[in-house]
Amino acid sequence: MTGTSYLHRLEPALAGLVRAEDDLRHRPAPGGQMRDSLFWQVSMAEERICLQIYVFATDDGNAGCNICLWGADIAPAVVDFHSGSIPDDCDFSTISLGGLSVRQDLAAQRSTLSYVGTRLKLGFSFSALHEAFSYHANADGLPTWMAANRIEQSGILQGWLEIDGRRVSLDGRIGHRDHSWGLREWAMPQHWKWLAAYTPDGSIAMNGWIWIAGGERGVAGYVARDGKVSPITAIRDHAEYDAEMMQQSASMSIDYGAAQPLELKLNTFSAIRFPSSKRNPVTITEAGCAATLDGIAGSAQFETHWPTPYLDYLRQRKQGAQG
Repeated sequence: MTGTSYLHRLEPALAGLVRAEDDLRHRPAPGGQMRDSLFWQVSMAEERICLQIYVFATDDGNAGCNICLWGADIAPAVVDFHSGSIPDDCDFSTISLGGLSVRQDLAAQRSTLSYVGTRLKLGFSFSALHEAFSYHANADGLPTWMAANRIEQSGILQGWLEIDGRRVSLDGRIGHRDHSWGLREWAMPQHWKWLAAYTPDGSIAMNGWIWIAGGERGVAGYVARDGKVSPITAIRDHAEYDAEMMQQSASMSIDYGAAQPLELKLNTFSAIRFPSSKRNPVTITEAGCAATLDGIAGSAQFETHWPTPYLDYLRQRKQGAQG
């Protein structure tokens, strides 16, 4: 996709915060370390299913990926983890790992992915709806504990997925992707909410991130609508959780420089939770959601991050209160 065919545009000064080569692998400074992570997702509220693909690689070639599909009539959820390595000359223009293949066309702002697993198979392309957005474009910036830089981008898919013999078309679906690089301090954040939401035609698409760390709160992300991509300046949010502290719904009022905020409502149709580890005692929960964006029906993914000991306390407190 060429720049002239973008549905929405970012101001040149903000678009300039991202270079085309930033979608490639990043190398550390001499004596330093580096970690890249790449992510693609699509949520389909009318199908009640959500897909995410996550790939990471370190400067020494250690690499891994997860391919997850969850939702209605998918029991159990597909949570395929693969670990391995990539060669030193892999620059991310192509990646092959654990049955997953990724190709990136930087000039076209298009990525192509395929995967063959035991239950899940897929093949699709992701073409950008607007220039990549850097969290450095937000007033709160990007905390150094999170990454050196992080780019987010809405896109349109063409392709398919097949789960347990059931084939689902992805043609014309709106999705989202991101790419971050730098070392992450998992112990630093006290909580975050990350989300991507969009209408079926991409006329409104957004990414938001709310974080709390060191007693401070910040927000990042954008709203793309009416042909323009605008940085988010504030988010007022409220979420509801079940007895296991799985997010069930959220309401968010999002300021982005327009006369009126974007009113976003999320209702979870299915969620998965990744296990905590001794090395990184945090818990990530991913929810596929039905959404409304200013009253227009759409789809979303809503992620929460909690330090696991605190999450355990919240679960025990909520369950105790419920008797």
